Amino acid sequence: MSPSSTSTTVLNAALSAVAIATMLQHMMREMSDTKEVEAQNTTKQLGRWSSAGRKAIYLWRQPSPPLGPQVTARLADKFCGINEVHLSRVPHGETGTTCWSILLGTIYPRALSIDFSEMVQGKVVTRTNVSNDWSQIHLVALVNHESQLCVKISRATLMTLFALTNARPIYRYSSAAGHRSAYPSYCGQWTISWPIGKPCVVRFAPHDSHSAATDVYPPSFPARVDKCVEMMAGIISDGAWKVAFPGRAKHAGPWLLQERPKGFGGAHGTRHLYNMQGGKVFEVDLLALVPWTSNEHENTVKLEIPALGETTNHAVLYVPKHEAQVLAKALDCLPWSSLSWSLHRGLKDVLLAHGKPVMNQYRVQLASGFQAGVSASRAALIERGWASEFVDGPMASMAESAILSGSGNSGDVVRIVVAIVECLLQRAGVVDEVNLDRTDFWSRQLETSSNSGPVAFFAGEQFRAADMDILVALTKFFVLEWSQELDYLLYHDLPVEILLA
Repeated sequence: MSPSSTSTTVLNAALSAVAIATMLQHMMREMSDTKEVEAQNTTKQLGRWSSAGRKAIYLWRQPSPPLGPQVTARLADKFCGINEVHLSRVPHGETGTTCWSILLGTIYPRALSIDFSEMVQGKVVTRTNVSNDWSQIHLVALVNHESQLCVKISRATLMTLFALTNARPIYRYSSAAGHRSAYPSYCGQWTISWPIGKPCVVRFAPHDSHSAATDVYPPSFPARVDKCVEMMAGIISDGAWKVAFPGRAKHAGPWLLQERPKGFGGAHGTRHLYNMQGGKVFEVDLLALVPWTSNEHENTVKLEIPALGETTNHAVLYVPKHEAQVLAKALDCLPWSSLSWSLHRGLKDVLLAHGKPVMNQYRVQLASGFQAGVSASRAALIERGWASEFVDGPMASMAESAILSGSGNSGDVVRIVVAIVECLLQRAGVVDEVNLDRTDFWSRQLETSSNSGPVAFFAGEQFRAADMDILVALTKFFVLEWSQELDYLLYHDLPVEILLA
């Protein structure tokens, strides 16, 4: 080979090597830029969860999927192991763009503390100290669905989240193309999308009508997972005693209410949902609707309840003396709540029909005490996080109007009324002595002659120790009046495994 040929070969090899090196450098730069963009996108989606459980990434391996929280919420498991959580109407602190990150910025393991207040545009704005430590949550690999990092949840968990956030249905559509539905709640907006042949995806979005910086309400309030699930399933409990309510009447009747000890295990209704939640159906008594005949139980009380019939929307229900005692105990054992319930409609139908006449006797007297009650509890309300201009302004009038109205669907006014009553109990120095989940008022009503009229009591400056039981019982009934119906069978529309986007 001639020297010129050798030189040419060496030069071509050198040029090829330079070209390959340049191409590799360009590819590495593009890969680095792509990874940087992907990392930024992941951080944006995950928020403060972006640093959770990071795994090492090696060149010879596929990148490990990001880790996120394993969200579980059932009667048996509570919410990620915690039964009494704290909710807020809008997210606080750092959240990502993923729906589960926003959700965990709305549900907290403990109450949010008020850090300080400052003047913004002439108004006092409360800042909160967010201590949202969910470090005990087990981490799992996230699922990438259409460029969104999702967590897998069960339909039992979704039902619990609906009950916990006080959701109610407003839209539902199913066809050959799939299923879509929407459920607004006090804490945000839920939507479900299940296109045919694709995974079922649930999304949660914060309210766009409220701001954490200008809200006049306390930043958070407590909620109990077990009680939310029980009310959704139509079950009232007091220790070992548990009773389940029937579904809404199928036609005008007449019906007879009949107690069946430990009969819940043989019922249709919410038995399946209660099993999914980890409940023990064999421990629960059942109140059943059975056809009524005129020669049965002549000593009964006649009630009118809603019905599903096409010809009429009301049904006649006869309640024997024993079952009336069970209903009174159920009203006495209504759980205390700072927010309205997403509950079983049959439970709401029967208990409202049974307790409404008594509540109406006390309604005006109860409402009239809130003006003086707010004035007497002003300092305690502000300490709890209520804005001073709101306490001094419309708070008492809103509470009074809500009680007099007899029904509604505002979680805000429920929080107002409950907070005032709690401050009145605190002012009386009996918070630790009163069992808010257990009263005797409704049971005593059965023993009192109907002609004796309501007992006089005062909910303001002259609040007496003897009035506490009445005040607590009527407040719990007010919360029931303002609660929302949630179809406990909606989980039949969903697969066993769901993606929370």
